[in-house]
Amino acid sequence: MLYADDILLITFSVTALQKLLLVCETEFNYLDMTINSKKFSCIRVGSRHDKTCANIVACDGSHLAWVDELRYLGIFIVCAPVFRCH
Repeated sequence: MLYADDILLITFSVTALQKLLLVCETEFNYLDMTINSKKFSCIRVGSRHDKTCANIVACDGSHLAWVDELRYLGIFIVCAPVFRCH
């Protein structure tokens, strides 16, 4: 999902998220743009929401933070067994 300069990547697995991030970073490099990994965070929703996940690594080698809650366009999305926001 994309709105202005806010991007929300949604995938079915951690591995797919890593691959999608690398594709996005490659495209951004062609446009002479970068992702600010300090503003980037990951959240897990589903039956395994409380399990430890593998690190997602950006092209610059930085690890993206796994969080219990994130904000997208003013809506807070919560780490839970089902999609929840408040």
